[in-house]
Amino acid sequence: MIPIVTECPDKLPGTTWRYCQVPDLAFDPIIFDEQQLSARKMITGAAKAGRGNTFFFTFGGQALVLRHYHRGGLVQRLSKDRYLFTGLERTRSMHEFDVMAQLHQQGFPVSVPYACQVVHQGLFYRASLVTHKLDAQTLAERLATLTLRPLTQKVWADMGETLARLHAKGIYHADLNAHNIMLNEDNDKVSVIDFDRAQPRTLPAGNPASGWCLSNIQRLERSLVKISSDDQAYADGLATLKHHWAQNLKSLTAG
Repeated sequence: MIPIVTECPDKLPGTTWRYCQVPDLAFDPIIFDEQQLSARKMITGAAKAGRGNTFFFTFGGQALVLRHYHRGGLVQRLSKDRYLFTGLERTRSMHEFDVMAQLHQQGFPVSVPYACQVVHQGLFYRASLVTHKLDAQTLAERLATLTLRPLTQKVWADMGETLARLHAKGIYHADLNAHNIMLNEDNDKVSVIDFDRAQPRTLPAGNPASGWCLSNIQRLERSLVKISSDDQAYADGLATLKHHWAQNLKSLTAG
């Protein structure tokens, strides 16, 4: 188990860092500042989708991802990146870091967290998260190139099994969509990212493949409908995913 450190630097009142003590990777708060990273030519790219708040960079020989928490919708007109502070452990970056660290320690395929930051000022805070970059494409990206590299039924089945494992752990993914499921570039191994606002929940009584678990799958389905360019491939794949999700969830929660 990798040790996790929480640090409140005296020279930066209101700032808290939480990070993994990774061998040969000494923590440096520069990782939260894309301007400094850019000045040192460490930035390697930025996410194409989203709100312009995600950057890829190298640090200590590691490929990492920096994400600043930004609001969406109409509320961003009032504040792009400030959130009401109700306690350190309730902040979005600390919560997501802890959820992913726990899932990683349990062997679930997630993007491995490296560090997070909270800057608390008055009633509000700003937050950032750094994770290890996966050598993978999003499901959305793969669906855009189906003619070049088709998705096999086994990959759809693996996605269903992976989501069943997540739900069996009682984890509700608040934004399960085709941009948050990752497929390894080489072997299509499935991973899940973006656990912002993820919540532990009690499994539905009687039939676990119902209630909030089913609503998670339906959210993913709506996302796939929006982006799929091959209706038949999508329909067949989704049917396989849902079948293996339900069967594996039932098996994992039996008894």
